Amino acid sequence: MRQRTAPISAGLAGLVTLLALVSAEQALGVPRYTAQYGQDCKLCHVNPTGGGLRDLYASQFIVPEELAARGWRDDEVALASPELAPGVTVGLDLRSLLQQQEGGTGTNLAMQGDFYVGAELGFGLLAYFEQGINGSGEIFGAWRGLPLDGYVKAGRFLPDYGWRFADHQMFNRRYLADVDGTDSPRGFHGSGLEAGISPGAVTVSASLLGGTESNGDSYAARILLHQVLGPVNAGIGGSVLRRDRPGDSRRAVGGIWYLAVGPLTWLGEIDETRQDDRLGNLVANELTLRIRRGLDLRGTYNFQDPDRDRRNGLRQRTGAGVAWMPIPVFNLLAMGNYWKIDEGDLVAGSSYLEGELVLHVFF
Repeated sequence: MRQRTAPISAGLAGLVTLLALVSAEQALGVPRYTAQYGQDCKLCHVNPTGGGLRDLYASQFIVPEELAARGWRDDEVALASPELAPGVTVGLDLRSLLQQQEGGTGTNLAMQGDFYVGAELGFGLLAYFEQGINGSGEIFGAWRGLPLDGYVKAGRFLPDYGWRFADHQMFNRRYLADVDGTDSPRGFHGSGLEAGISPGAVTVSASLLGGTESNGDSYAARILLHQVLGPVNAGIGGSVLRRDRPGDSRRAVGGIWYLAVGPLTWLGEIDETRQDDRLGNLVANELTLRIRRGLDLRGTYNFQDPDRDRRNGLRQRTGAGVAWMPIPVFNLLAMGNYWKIDEGDLVAGSSYLEGELVLHVFF
């Protein structure tokens, strides 16, 4: 649901306030880096399935030396270290959205506000803690370094499914848990077990969660095949997710892919959703073009048909914009989007234009 506020011109005066008022979302990453490097998300994240706390390799090398327009100066390196003590690292993500829709209405949305702590305990053991302002988050222990580059973890976490786009309006996030849309599908969080292996070019994970009375029980599985074909990085895979609770059964089955050629990267996902007896379709695409270090052009296309019957309504969102990371702790995303709404029994509203500005402070 969108909150009606003053136009974005008034909201710009409160950017600093917005950054301080962010609330919690699920821990998210930037999947296009998986395509650019042809690697698993665990290359840059402490969590084996990606998102959340960045590891030292990412925070001290990849981000400042390869992703941000300017890296750390010699006198900034010590201040920029996320290590509290040997083996103990911290991190945070603060992400806020300023949005203006056609007609002058605007939205200020707190997208994310997470604090992370990771502790290496020796023998391949890891303790992980994530806390958001609204109380959501992940807390688990993991044992890494098992055969076939495997791991097992136990605790509370978000099951591994599809792409974890940071954009909350990508349809595989917004409409996966609810055909009417939700800003945060964190209802899939649960407590349980997850295991995964990465034998060569294949990454496989599976989780089994016992949720609360409101969230129900759920399971998930994901597989992704990476291939380097000369100058091309390619990947293809699929995932399944199911949640059952009294009077409500939801399922998603989908395919994922990526293709990276030089400065051009394409990620896509297609899902079949099921809420009780209703089957629907979701499509999410992201295309980025690296202009220079720290600066990317970004385009998106999303499609939703809640019941695979176009006569009952459907949604499409097409967007274009720019992502800029001037320094290793700040990223700005500016997008213009066109929502094409075909109204029907299951889809309300009319087509409109919107502009959005996402401010991301991270460490």
